[in-house]
Amino acid sequence: MHRRQLLVALVALLLVQLDAGLAGAQTRRPVVGLLSIRSPDPAGVTDPFVEGMRKLGYRDGQSVVIETRWAHGDITRYPRLAQELIELSPAVIVAPCGPSLRAIRELSRTVPVIAQCADERNFLGEVASIARPGGYTTGVTFLSPESVGKRLEALREIIPGLSRLAVLYEPDDPIDSHWRELERQQPVLGLSYQRLPVARSEELDARFDALVRERAQSLFVFPTNRMIGERARIAELALKHRVASVFEFAIHVDAGGLLSYGASISDSFRTSIPLYVDKILRGAKPADLPIIQPTRLELVINLHTARALGLEIPQSLLLRADRVID
Repeated sequence: MHRRQLLVALVALLLVQLDAGLAGAQTRRPVVGLLSIRSPDPAGVTDPFVEGMRKLGYRDGQSVVIETRWAHGDITRYPRLAQELIELSPAVIVAPCGPSLRAIRELSRTVPVIAQCADERNFLGEVASIARPGGYTTGVTFLSPESVGKRLEALREIIPGLSRLAVLYEPDDPIDSHWRELERQQPVLGLSYQRLPVARSEELDARFDALVRERAQSLFVFPTNRMIGERARIAELALKHRVASVFEFAIHVDAGGLLSYGASISDSFRTSIPLYVDKILRGAKPADLPIIQPTRLELVINLHTARALGLEIPQSLLLRADRVID
């Protein structure tokens, strides 16, 4: 009898240890943090990223835990959201440059970060060089300055007499390389610029009123956190005030903007970023992972918006477009 009781007790003990082992294995799944300026949406960040991770053999909730924090267009949420991710002891965090990267680094200097930046100058000094970052931050640069001229050229094909251009930007995230390129293009294209700084989202209406007063013929929007977060509102105001709007990222055109030319954020989250997450999970150091540069820039045009503005898109431009929204 005692032997049977002892056997039952041993089996029970083994089962408890097995359960504990399984639970421990589950808690040891690496956490990958995603910090996004956006709100959740079907064409958002997570779908292409999860797809890219699956192609590399990762399953969310099984071999890895993907924790996403959404700022809903409000950059003031970044410190709290960064804190939530840091408390999960992530193996790596994927985040935009600027305020989000700053929020992470104010909490941790050593957590690996894969950042998406306009160019190498936007890594807040975290990167020593494109070829060898040398610290705890690596990432993707979108070659933003190189695409500025092409955006202006496409805009002039739509508005041949373009001479007055309003520029919407954030004073605390100015992307100096964009300003330098705009200034370089100014005498070449004969443009005058109206600067419209937006420090708070509540200022957007007033900035568009100023745009109308100055009779700007088009709107050039910088690819900053706030502008991405407010893309639907910006597209709505541009349509309301009947002004053609040009952007770097296609997500603005999907939201109702007129035209974009630049690297694809979705492609980056589907390919480059999962590749670097995989490398870091396998033991690679961000210091040794070169900054990834896009190999292709895409032109996206919203024909529906063009019609609403009474603009005719030249056939030559439509033929060059990678995607036309109609």
